[in-house]
Amino acid sequence: MKIIGTKENNINFKVYSKFENRLFLPIGKYVNWKLENNWDDYNELYHAIKYIESLNNIDGVWYEIHAIEEKEEIKGVVTIVGGDLSKLGIKFNFNKDKTLLLKYFHIIEKGKGYGSYWLKSIIIPYYLDKGYNEIQVSSSHPKSFDFYRKIGSEIESYTKISDNELYERKCKSFLISIDEQ
Repeated sequence: MKIIGTKENNINFKVYSKFENRLFLPIGKYVNWKLENNWDDYNELYHAIKYIESLNNIDGVWYEIHAIEEKEEIKGVVTIVGGDLSKLGIKFNFNKDKTLLLKYFHIIEKGKGYGSYWLKSIIIPYYLDKGYNEIQVSSSHPKSFDFYRKIGSEIESYTKISDNELYERKCKSFLISIDEQ
């Protein structure tokens, strides 16, 4: 674990190179919110852990897990994936040495500006300094589409069926040029 940024009120922005279950607590809280609000039956926590486990078995692909922590309590999480993305079935043109994937971006306390600040002021500069120049992100959260559209370009629109085939989930993919942020 390494602290790569700080903000007032004891907020630390950390990066982990090894998975720990507790890092995905914000995803679990989001899944619980969806159950309480009858949103849909797609279990991001299950899929996120399964995704990380699959990455551990692919040579040439790596991940880092970023966390917002306030007084050691995890307030947000995002996974960044790099390496040979073609091994993940990514279908868009990309430079494997310059492109990253942003996966499972969840913040517990929404509306405080943490996500925008974190992505633009901490995560993007961190990877720009490492020589990357674009991030691809896919989302099924309609409220996130405008945010990603403001900082990137929409490259795909599609639908997925929820885990129990009860809901059709509208999804979009975006490409963010991080050297232009």
